[in-house]
Amino acid sequence: MLVPVGKPEPEVFLHIVAYAVGGLQGIEQEIRMPIRVDHGSGAPLYRSPDWVGADAGGYLYPVFELYGDDGFLGATISASYDQWPIIERLGETETDFFMITTIATVSALVLVLLLLNRAFLPMNNLRNSVGALLTGRYASISEEKLPSELKDLVLAYNVMVEGLESETISRRQIEEKLRSEKEFISTTLDSITNPVIVIDSKDRIKLVNPGAEKLFGNQEAELIDVSIHEILVLYANRQTTRIIDPGQLLQRKLSISSMFFYGPDRNIVELEFSASPMIDMEAEDVGFVIILKDVSEDRKLRRKLNYEGSHDQLTGFLNRSAFEQKFETLVTENHNSTPLHVLAFLDIDQFRVVNETCGSAAGDQLLQHIGSTLQKHVRKSDILARLSGDEFGIIMPFFRMEPALQAFQKIIIEIQHSGFVWNEQEYLITASIGVMAFGRMSDEYADYYSKVATACSLAKQNGGNQYHFIDENDEKIMAQQVSMEWVTGIMEGFSEDRFCLYVQPIAPIDKKEQYTHYEVLIRYIRPDGTVVSPNDFLPPAERYNLIERIDRWVVDSVIAWLQQHQTKLRDVLFSVNLSGRSIGSQTFHKFLRESLGKSGIDISQLCFEITETAVVNNVEKSVEFINSIKQLGAKFSLDDFGTGLSSFSYLKQFPVDYLKIDGKFVRDIIEDDKSYVFVRSMTEVGHCLDMKVIAEFVDSDTMFNKPREANVDYIQGYQVGRPVSIHTLVEQEPVDLGQASQA
Repeated sequence: MLVPVGKPEPEVFLHIVAYAVGGLQGIEQEIRMPIRVDHGSGAPLYRSPDWVGADAGGYLYPVFELYGDDGFLGATISASYDQWPIIERLGETETDFFMITTIATVSALVLVLLLLNRAFLPMNNLRNSVGALLTGRYASISEEKLPSELKDLVLAYNVMVEGLESETISRRQIEEKLRSEKEFISTTLDSITNPVIVIDSKDRIKLVNPGAEKLFGNQEAELIDVSIHEILVLYANRQTTRIIDPGQLLQRKLSISSMFFYGPDRNIVELEFSASPMIDMEAEDVGFVIILKDVSEDRKLRRKLNYEGSHDQLTGFLNRSAFEQKFETLVTENHNSTPLHVLAFLDIDQFRVVNETCGSAAGDQLLQHIGSTLQKHVRKSDILARLSGDEFGIIMPFFRMEPALQAFQKIIIEIQHSGFVWNEQEYLITASIGVMAFGRMSDEYADYYSKVATACSLAKQNGGNQYHFIDENDEKIMAQQVSMEWVTGIMEGFSEDRFCLYVQPIAPIDKKEQYTHYEVLIRYIRPDGTVVSPNDFLPPAERYNLIERIDRWVVDSVIAWLQQHQTKLRDVLFSVNLSGRSIGSQTFHKFLRESLGKSGIDISQLCFEITETAVVNNVEKSVEFINSIKQLGAKFSLDDFGTGLSSFSYLKQFPVDYLKIDGKFVRDIIEDDKSYVFVRSMTEVGHCLDMKVIAEFVDSDTMFNKPREANVDYIQGYQVGRPVSIHTLVEQEPVDLGQASQA
C-alpha cells in the first residue's frame, strides 16, 4: 500500500510490501528519514544508524503496521522525523496565512467599503444635504451615476430643496422687510414729537414713543400692559371738572376738538385726540393707535392771532371786519320785525389838528383817551370798534334808543370837558355821533354803516359836539345817500365812457381880442341819454376823493381834442377848471407837467381856472404850482373872486392872468348899487395887477351895459351863450359878442 510521508500534501508516498523486511532497509534512503522495523511480535528487525530513541523530544514517530492477508500483524515500521522544521514551516505558513488572510480580509473589507461607499454615496450626499438644511444651507444632489432606484428619490429631494430654498429666501426677505419696517416704525415713532400710544383690543398699552413717555412722566417699560383708562385721564374743560371717557373717543361716540390733560408737572396741557383702529387679516379690530397732539402753544398763538386779527392794537377794540361780523350775527339771530339794537358812529372833530400839529404819538394817546371814555359809558355787553383813524363804531345789543341817546350825550359831554393836553398845551376836543336802530333780517351792514356815517357827517356839519339820530325816512340822510350813490356812478363813468366835454363862450367887451375864449365844462351822460349837470356829481366826487381823477380826465380830453383839431382852432383859448385837491396834490402837479410837456400843442391855448377858496388854504404851494405851469406857457384864471374873507389881501400874491368875479355880485349889479361898486372896485384892483377881469352870470340884455361901465374885460353867461358840446366848435363859427347880444 501507499503511505503518504512528510507534508500534509506529500510529494512522496511509500509503497510497502508485506513481509518484505529486507527490502525495507532501502526505504530510509528514499524517504530520507531513519526508520525502525519491528516484528509483529515486537522483536526489532532493523534500526537505522541515526535512529533517535523514543525518549528524544521534538521528534515524530509515525507507525505503519503491515498485516498479512490473514490479518496477522507481520511487521511494524516506524520512522523518526524531526518535527521542528515542520513546526517552523507550519509557523511560517501560519504567519503567511495570517498575513495573507489579513491582507485579503482588509482588502475585502476595503473593497466592501468601497462598494458600500459607492452604493451608499447618494445616501451620504442626501445625509449631508439634510445636515446642511439644518444649518440653513441648501445643496441639491447630482443625479448622474445613480442607480435608477435612487434617481426618483434624488429628483424628489432636489425639488423639495429648491422649494425650501425659495421659501427660505422669501421668508428671509419678509423677515428683513419686517425688520426694516420695524426699525423704520421705531425710528419714526421716536422722531414724532407728539405722543403716540399703541393699545390692544383690551385697551392695554403695548407701545409708546418718547413723546408719550414725556407726557406721562414714565418710561415705556413702566407703561406696557397698563390700561389706557388708568393713565390717560382727559378733561373737557381747563378747570378739569368734567372727565372724558377715552372709550367713547375710540368708538367715535364723542367728538371734541380739544381736551385737557393734567400732566406730571402739574400743568394743564391742551390736547387734540385722534385714534385709528388696527385690523388683522380676519378684518377684526386688534387695537388702536392713539396720537395726542399738544396744541397748548398752538391754540394760545391762534387765540392771540385771532385777537390781533379782529382787534385794534392801539385801543383793544374790534376792528372793522370783526365789527361787521357782530352786526351780521345780531341781524341773523333776530327774527323780529322791530329793530332791537342800536348802531352808532363816532368821529373826533379835532383829531386831524392834534395829529398833524403834535404828531402821531399825540394822536394815538388821544384815541386811547376817547376809547377809555367810551368804555366808561357803555355796558359790558356793548360792542366797541375802531373802524379807521379817528372813527369808532358802537353796537348796543337789545337796548332801547332813549337810554342809548342819553349814554351818547354823556360821552359827548365828557369828551368836551376832559379835553386833551400834550406838551403842556391843552386842546379842545369834541366828537360827533350818528345813531340809528337796526335788527331786522333785511338790514344790511353796508347800508346801515353808510347811514350812520352820513348822520355823523351831518352832526359835524352842524357844528360838531353833538349826535344826530336818524330813522329810515330822514330826508337829509336820503340826500346824503344819493350823494354816495354818485361814487358808483362816477366809477362807471370812467369805465363806460359816460363823461363828455361842453364849452361855454367867454365874450370879450373889446372885439379886438385875439382869442376866442371858452370855459370847458364836464357833463355826465346817463344810460338813457340824459345829460347830468356837474352840480350833481362834482360835490360827491370832491367829498369822496374822486375829483382829482376827474380833473385828470378833463385835462387829457382837452389836450387830445386840441391835438385832433389844431389846424382849425388856432385862436381858441380853453379855460379848464381845477379843483382845490388837485392844486394841493404833488402827483397831479407831476401829471400836469408831463402831459403838457409831451402834448405837442400850443400850451398858450390853455388857461387853468382855480377858485379863490382853493388857493387861500395854502398860498405858498398854490403860487409855486401856478408859476411852474406858467413857465410852460399856460395861463391862469382866479375864479369866484370875492367869496373869501380876505380876497384883496391874497390877490396880489397870485400871478394869475384873469380874474373872474363871483356871480353873486354880477347877478345883482342892476338892482344893487353896492354890488356894482364891488364889481367896479374888483375890476380896478385886477387891472392894477395886470389882470383881465371876467364877469359871469350875465343872463339878460339889461345886464350887458353895467359890466361895460365897470370896465370889465369879458362877460360870461346865458346872454353870451349857453354851454354846448365841444364838438360844435368844429361845426360852426365861434360865437362873438355881437351875435350874442342880438340872440
